[in-house]
Amino acid sequence: MVFTALAAAVGLLVGLLGGGSLRRLGDRRFRLWPLLPVGVVLQLPFADRLGFGGLLLSYAFLLAFALANIRIAGMGLVAVGIALNTIPIAINRGMPVDRDAVVAAKISTAHRLDTLHLDRKHHLQRSSDKVMVLADIIPVRPLSEVVSFGDVVLAVGVADVFYHLLRPRLKHSVRDD
Repeated sequence: MVFTALAAAVGLLVGLLGGGSLRRLGDRRFRLWPLLPVGVVLQLPFADRLGFGGLLLSYAFLLAFALANIRIAGMGLVAVGIALNTIPIAINRGMPVDRDAVVAAKISTAHRLDTLHLDRKHHLQRSSDKVMVLADIIPVRPLSEVVSFGDVVLAVGVADVFYHLLRPRLKHSVRDD
């Protein structure tokens, strides 16, 4: 979560340093915009009682929002990142987290891994988990997080979206040739 928020902040900062303006954030109209806050809220801890179905519904809402706004620069990467994260979550009934990555990210020690409490979205890797290449396997030590390849793609997309939202929109001209 911090990883994606940091990506948004980087996109905003680069956009501002590149001559963008915060005033332009409100200029863009998003299609199916209510899906974004509902999808995010469904991932918050208080929604844990909705179980696995609520988690999958959150990803469906987020993916639908991204696809509905695919023409916005960076939103294609956001959609790909969400889809890449949905795959291991759907197949494994939650996102597997590599045990060695948890230790490498300094979230826990190897001796305390079995007592580590994770949310409904995550679980420590089990021998039955599949598509581990798309699971949370990348330790990000400075943030004490473990992220997936989908998270990295999503973060780049989010940064790109925010960067472009601050920039003036290009006007397309029609030429009579």
